[in-house]
Amino acid sequence: MSTMTHPAQLPDQPISVPRRAMDFEDYVDIMRRHRSWILGPAFAGLVIGVVTAYLWPDSYLSGGLIRVVPPQVPTRLVQTNVSEEMTTRINTVYQDIVSRASLLDLIQTYKLYQDDLKRLPTDDVIEQMRKDIGLGSMQYLARGAGAVQQNVNAFSVTFSYSDRRLAQKVCQALINRFTEQSIRARASMSENTTSFLKDQYEVAKRDLDELDSRITAFRSRNAGELPEQEQMMFSRITAMEAQIQAANGQISRAQQDKLQLESQMRDLQDQARTLSQPVPESVAAPMVRNDRLIEVERDIERAEATLTTMRESYKDSHPDVQKLLGYIETKRRAKDQIVREAEASKADAAGKPRMVISAANQSRLREVTSAISRIQSTIQARDMEIGELERQINDNKAKLRSAQSRLEASPGANQEYVQLMRDRALVAARYDDLGRKMQDSSMATELVQRGQGEMLEMLEAPVIPEAPYAPKRPLIIGVGIVIGLGLGIALAAGREIKDTSLKNLKDVRAYTKLTVLGSVPLLENDFVLRRRRRFGWLVWAAALMLGTLLIAGSIAYYYMSRA
Repeated sequence: MSTMTHPAQLPDQPISVPRRAMDFEDYVDIMRRHRSWILGPAFAGLVIGVVTAYLWPDSYLSGGLIRVVPPQVPTRLVQTNVSEEMTTRINTVYQDIVSRASLLDLIQTYKLYQDDLKRLPTDDVIEQMRKDIGLGSMQYLARGAGAVQQNVNAFSVTFSYSDRRLAQKVCQALINRFTEQSIRARASMSENTTSFLKDQYEVAKRDLDELDSRITAFRSRNAGELPEQEQMMFSRITAMEAQIQAANGQISRAQQDKLQLESQMRDLQDQARTLSQPVPESVAAPMVRNDRLIEVERDIERAEATLTTMRESYKDSHPDVQKLLGYIETKRRAKDQIVREAEASKADAAGKPRMVISAANQSRLREVTSAISRIQSTIQARDMEIGELERQINDNKAKLRSAQSRLEASPGANQEYVQLMRDRALVAARYDDLGRKMQDSSMATELVQRGQGEMLEMLEAPVIPEAPYAPKRPLIIGVGIVIGLGLGIALAAGREIKDTSLKNLKDVRAYTKLTVLGSVPLLENDFVLRRRRRFGWLVWAAALMLGTLLIAGSIAYYYMSRA
């Protein structure tokens, strides 16, 4: 549109004025004027979004759940020898599974990423597979319902791939590797712990045996000088001193007995000399008879006294009483016989007396001589006893001196011995502690080897996905349209900003500050106008046809490749 005004006078220099505020009609006019610049990019965004969405290969996500199975034997009975937390162990197993060798084996086994292997390095394909493997975090899940509801710790393992069947197979293989590798890793750690404790136990045993040998050799070299033997040595010294004192007492008593015996022997020797002197025969006979008579009378008196005592307890018919009565009667007859012999000897005695040793003296002399012999034997026995006691005293004194010397030398060996015993106590405590730990670790290893320890178990097996999880085609198409529309609006805005011409009467009034008396529409050549319109429709038709073909082709390719 063009406007005609008749100003009185226009300035020679252009005047810069700010743009006026636009209203809704202005925006509608802008959209009408630049509709091709807005709809063109929007349609291009639609085409690009559809083509991108349907040429982007489908990605199917297959996933399964793995649960943590607690030990079947309570931990208060068998303590585990693996201190690593299950989460840490799962991450360790995951690192082993996504290692280059493991993923390359899966790629070769299931023939994955064949197209990518043709155009990309192997390491890039392996890195892409690592991104396609997903490991969920540990979750606390409730399984079952009612009374059979159980709470389990579980985590998910997923794998995305363009082939849904291969996605399920690979995911199943990953779960199997998780469970198997977890069991192997736990068994390996448990066996390593047991082996380490066993090695340490053997080292402690060798150290303990070595210390025992050293202590035994030390005791052999320093017998009697050891600290625990001091009390025994004191006791032995006290006992030897008591033995010496007792032996001295026995020697004193033996010497006193010997003196008494020697005194008795001297008296008996004097008696023997007296009894060995001869006397007249006439005197000797009465003396013999009188001595015999006195002895018999003494026997009779003793027997009668005994009989009197027995009659107080027994009757005369008792055998012992009868025997004693017979004895008394025999003695009385012997007395009468002695009296008759004495009287007969007195009648027959005549002439000069002959010097003889009386029979009584001879009998007494024999008794005294026998007593002297017995005393001499006893004195010899006492001498032998005193000699034996003196020998024992000398032996005990020698042992006492040896014990005292050892006791005096023992402080020098105490320090080394105490150090040896302290070292042995420490090694023995370590040996016992390692023995208990090795036994507990062996039980834990046996538990793992039986498959009764903490392990991973498949809770939900992966299934073949029915629908792809990516790409999100409606989202991609919508984003393409929004981006194209935004680009079109930006182009229209740019063109509008660069166009400084007056578009309508509002612009004329706002920028010229003049009164508009009338307006004349823009007159163009009809032929040029029709040719411009035909060219525009032709361009739009070609663009629409090309875009439609691209959309239809991409959709057809998608469904054909999927079939």
